[in-house]
Amino acid sequence: MEKGKNNEYLESLYTEQSKYCYPNSDVLINSKGIMDSDVLEQVERVHTTYILSKLYMEPIKGDFGVEHYIKVHKTLFEDLYPFAGIIRNENIRKGNIPFCRPEFIYEYLNSLLEEMNEKSYSLKSEEELITFLAHYYSEINLVHPFREGNGRAQREFFREFVLEINKRINFGRFEIDFSRLKELDKKILILGCIEGATKGTTENLKQFFESCLVNHLEKTL
Repeated sequence: MEKGKNNEYLESLYTEQSKYCYPNSDVLINSKGIMDSDVLEQVERVHTTYILSKLYMEPIKGDFGVEHYIKVHKTLFEDLYPFAGIIRNENIRKGNIPFCRPEFIYEYLNSLLEEMNEKSYSLKSEEELITFLAHYYSEINLVHPFREGNGRAQREFFREFVLEINKRINFGRFEIDFSRLKELDKKILILGCIEGATKGTTENLKQFFESCLVNHLEKTL
């Protein structure tokens, strides 16, 4: 039975046994010794939800470059995975979408984050901010620098980056609030990532950020 595109995207396909998994298994090597992928997924979800709640109160400090990005991933997963905060060194793909080759990850991610930082100073409106976030979310998603946990690390990095952007703009005081998201919004995010990778379009990602971007300045007027 052929799977739908969304399911294809969520299912990682490897041509060889992954060096990050236990032998003859698709279960990621983890510090808990969990050998059941469903159990590991549940533990991972509970653990990262707890860490994200702490980061909400005290975001990671940094310059929003590669090392900052890496630190976000390390903070989220260091108690669970030995590869936390370490750029992957094997090729990965999801469905028919290949991600950046390992040897180019650091350089490309560094280039994107430098450009992202520089261009954030020239944003003039909320509409431009949404377009900006959608574009760079799509681009960084294609890098997929880690073996697992890319989405959560990327969303937390973007949440923190928007807080930093507030210091660089004068048209609002923004926050990304993922707690506002409904199931439909999550599907739109997945679809947006697929379309960004296959068509180079960001309309669905714009819709996603419209759903979770809050302008607190509007509430005080």
